[in-house]
Formats: sequence, C-alpha cells, structure tokens
Amino acid sequence: MNPKQFPSLRRRFAIVLILLAAAFTAGVSYILYLNFKAELRSDLRHRLENITKLASLQQDGDLLLKVQAQGDEAFNIIQERNANIKRTEPELIFVYTLRKDDQGNIYFVVDARISPDEPDISNFGDRYEQPSDTLSSNFDTMSQPIIEPEIYTDEFGSFLSGYAPIFTSDGDRAGVLGVDISAETIHAQEQRYLIRLSIILVPSLILIVLGGLVFANYLAKPIINLRDMANRISQGELNTHISNIPKTRELAELAINLNNMTANLSELINDLEQRVAERTSGLTKKTDQLRAASFIARQTADVQQLSSILEIVVDLVTNQFGYYHAGIYLMNETGNEAVLQAASSEGGKRMVERGEAVDISTPGIISYVASQKRARVAVDIGTDAVYFNNPDLPLTRSEVALPLIIRDKVLGVLDIQSDQPQAFRAEDIDVFQTLADQVAVAIDNARLLGESQAALLQLEAVSSHRTRDAWNQKLVGQGLAFTFTPLGIRLETHAPAAGEKDVQTPITLRGQTIGSISLGRKDHLSWNKFDEDLIQEVAYQVGLAVDNLRLLEDAQQHARQEQTIGELATRFSQALDIDSLLQTAARELGQMPDVSEVSVYIGQLPEPTPQKRRPKRGTG
Repeated sequence: MNPKQFPSLRRRFAIVLILLAAAFTAGVSYILYLNFKAELRSDLRHRLENITKLASLQQDGDLLLKVQAQGDEAFNIIQERNANIKRTEPELIFVYTLRKDDQGNIYFVVDARISPDEPDISNFGDRYEQPSDTLSSNFDTMSQPIIEPEIYTDEFGSFLSGYAPIFTSDGDRAGVLGVDISAETIHAQEQRYLIRLSIILVPSLILIVLGGLVFANYLAKPIINLRDMANRISQGELNTHISNIPKTRELAELAINLNNMTANLSELINDLEQRVAERTSGLTKKTDQLRAASFIARQTADVQQLSSILEIVVDLVTNQFGYYHAGIYLMNETGNEAVLQAASSEGGKRMVERGEAVDISTPGIISYVASQKRARVAVDIGTDAVYFNNPDLPLTRSEVALPLIIRDKVLGVLDIQSDQPQAFRAEDIDVFQTLADQVAVAIDNARLLGESQAALLQLEAVSSHRTRDAWNQKLVGQGLAFTFTPLGIRLETHAPAAGEKDVQTPITLRGQTIGSISLGRKDHLSWNKFDEDLIQEVAYQVGLAVDNLRLLEDAQQHARQEQTIGELATRFSQALDIDSLLQTAARELGQMPDVSEVSVYIGQLPEPTPQKRRPKRGTG
C-alpha cells in the first residue's frame, strides 16, 4: 500500500478546522435566522389573537342564528359589522362566520365583503371543503379564541387563521368566527434578513479558510516529526532517539513512549524467537499426542474381547506417549470399588495379579476421579506426595487419572504415571480425556457384545432344550419310519439299517437330531457333493415342516382342552347343589379318554387303608 495516496495530516487538520469553523458560523447564522423568524411569527400570532378576540366581542349569536339566506336582514347586519373589522386592519384577508348543518358539515354563513368585486368570497351555505384539523377538532368544544399552529400556504397566498366561538344571549354556542391574516409581509422580512446573513457569511468563510491553514500547519508539524521518527524505527534503526520533545503533553508522552519502545524492541525480538520455539514445540507435542490417541482408537476398534482391549490400550499408551506406567481400573458390580484390570509396567502387572482394588470412599487419585467424574493431575510435591508411596511404582513423579464415562456412568479410570516431575500440563488433559472417552466406548461395546452373545447362546440353549423335550414327549413309545421301494411306500416300526453305499443325513432342528434320511442307489454308485448338499437341504426343510405340524397339533390339542374346560364350566354352572355338582364333575371327567376311574373329594383326604373300599366311579 502506498501511503502517499492518502491526504496529509496538515491537509486533514486544515479541512477539519475549516469545516468546523464554517459549520459553527453557519450554525450561528441559522440560529439567528430561526430566532428572527420565530419572533416575527410570534408577533403575527399575538396580533391575530388580539384581532380575533376583539372581533368575537362584536358578534351576536342570536342574530347569527336568524340568518337563513343570502342578503336577508340578519345577514346584512353581520356582513356590515365584519366588513368594518376587515377595514380596520389592511392585512386581514377574510373575516367569516361558520355553522354546522344537520349532517355535521361546516358551512359558511356570512363571509365579509368590502367591495362587490372582491374575489374568493363565499356565499351563504357554501360548504367549507377542507377545514383544518384545528378547526374540525375544536369546532364543538371551543370556549375561547384559538390560533392555527402554522402558517398555511395555498393558491390564494400565505396566511394565518384564528377562530373564536360565537355565543347566544343564553350562553349556547351559535357558531364560530374565522379571521385570516396575510403572512406575505412576514415572508418578505424573513427573506431580507436571510440575504443580509448570507452577505456577512461569505467574507467570514474566507477568513476561516486562511485561519484553518495556519493552525493546521502549527498542529501538524510536531506530529510530522514523530512520523519521521517512526519511519526510521520501522526501517530497523532501533538506536533512533527523539531529543527535541514537543511542547504538547500528549505529543511529549508519545515521543517518550517511542524512545522507550525502541529500547524494549530489541528485548522483545529476542523473547519472541524463544516464544515461537516454545509454541512450536507445544504444537508438535499436541499433534503427536492426537496422532497417538487416534492410533490407539484404530487399534482397539476391531477388538471384541474386553481383556484384549485393556491390554492393548495400556501397552499402546506406554509405547505411544512414552510414559512408564499405564493402568485401567474398572468399577465392580456394586460400584464401590475400582479394580485394576490391566497394566503396562512390571509393578502394575504384579498389582493386577494380586487383585489390586481401590475403595472410592477412601482418599486417593483413583477414588477422586471415580466419584467426581473429572480428571485430576498430581505431582510428587505438596499434598499429593502421599499418593506416590507405592512400592510397586517407586519411580512415579507425576500422575494423571481420567474417568472412563459412557452415558454419564463411570465404567472405570485410566491411570497414567510418569517418572518425570510435572510431566502433565493442563493442555494435555483434553487429549487424554478424548483418549479415555474412546476407550470407554470400546469397553462398553465389548461388554454389550459379550452380553448379547451370552443371551444368544442362552436363547439357543433354551430353544434346543424345549425342542428336544417336545419331540421326546411326542415320540415316547412310538417311532415313525417310512421306506420307499419300487413296490411303493411301507411303514416301518424302526429305521432300517443303512447299506455300505447308502448316504444317511440327520434331520436336525435347532441343534437337535429328531430323525434321519437314508438313501441308496440302484447302481450302488457313490454320491457326489451336489447330491449330498441337496439331501442336506431336503433334510433341513423336512425338519422345519414336521416341527410346524407338531406345533399345529399342539395348538389343536390345546384348543380342544380349552373347549372341554368351557363345556365343563357350563355344566357345572347348571348344578343346583354340591352333590349334583360333584357327581357331574366325576361323570364328565370319567368320559375323558384313557380314564378308568374318577374320585372327587371335598375336604381333607382320609388316610388310605387296605380294608376301605374304593369310592364308586361317578360318586361325589
């Protein structure tokens, strides 16, 4: 960017001073003009107010109500009175009286006329087409003379209007008197005053321009000197020193500050290089940590065993981050202890073997993190020193523990220890907590997968057990075997023995063998792979089909039982006493298949004796 394209400071000062002085002069002139204009209009308002008051005193409300037509006796009397008022003040334009008709419209009653050829005079009954807001809003409530707030200008000229109520002898409002006075004289006086101000303003502006240039040069000179000093400093001349201090306080302070700045710049440049190196090192470390955390997450993404995930995490934390110990504590089922499950150091592995556990109600870093759900950094000095008295990890000088949280539940704690003092900084916590969150997700996924697999195995076992029991009960004392020969299909009492060249395929259902299919060829040739696959598929479909038939038979049998129970309940409800009810129950139960004898008792069963006769069938 070329700074020469911008105006100089001297020019800016000159322009600002000239504009300020010109604005001030113009403002003063404008205020004077407004004051003069206000005084003229105030005088005009007072004049009109006095004229309106005097004119209202000469009005007769009773006479005004008698005017019924143009030129009648009452009309002529009012016309002459108002014409005399108009002759006393040459600047009066109109003097007129107004009334309202039954529809609420304002109309002219008497508009004073001095000469027969006087223009713009309204006749009796002419409607006032565009009354002002002041007249419209105050017509029915006017109790004293009022003046329009502003001068009105139209095709007839500029004038100011005043209004006064006209009352009858009984005090009733008969109408309104209107008086319009010309404002042309005021406008002419305002124009003459404005011209005089303009004549005075022109030479004032010339003096303002000359004075602005002089003062701008005076103000800009010390600042220009400081600019030259700053230019030399920007070019690397840090030995530059301002000896001629300006005599203005702010500029003197600026010159002193520039001298101090040049003295400090050298130190700042040296410090800046050191800070850049430290920042670069910090960013590099942060990048390495993020890369390591991402690598650990990728390594554990495909692992499904919980123990393998824990071992991989602690080993990778040690190898990728360079810390000598990493351990993972998991909460027990009750949530009152954190148990060490995996560790990377030798001492940590010994702690795992002996079942190291931390009660979260006792003081300590692990218990604090598990209970508070927040990370903590500890060093081997101050109040944290007591936490490092661990004979299995004697090299620890600093430690960070992070909660493993999933869905606001603490699964455990990731513990990382270093043999360097203050190895963990506040900015490292974000990276480690991100790693801890990823580990928590992996642990939770592994647990959910294990629980799902266990539930699936349990479901398969239950299903297989039920299938086996159902078919064992179905085939108790009977077997179904059919043999196909060229002579037809025959029923077998047991499965025939398979030949040497025959292929025998089991019929399995949910892991249980419920039968078999045996096939033999006429030519006694061997079976190929395609044939064996086809037979296995047929055996599988046969298993599904016969199990569906078994389920259908069970459903039908259950339906028959429900029907029988319903019929029995209907018959029982028809019994009128206990004896008939018990007899009905014994009789109906005795009619069931495979039932030879039925006994129904009410009360405690007696002890059986060899001599006692058995109850007769059908008794109660």
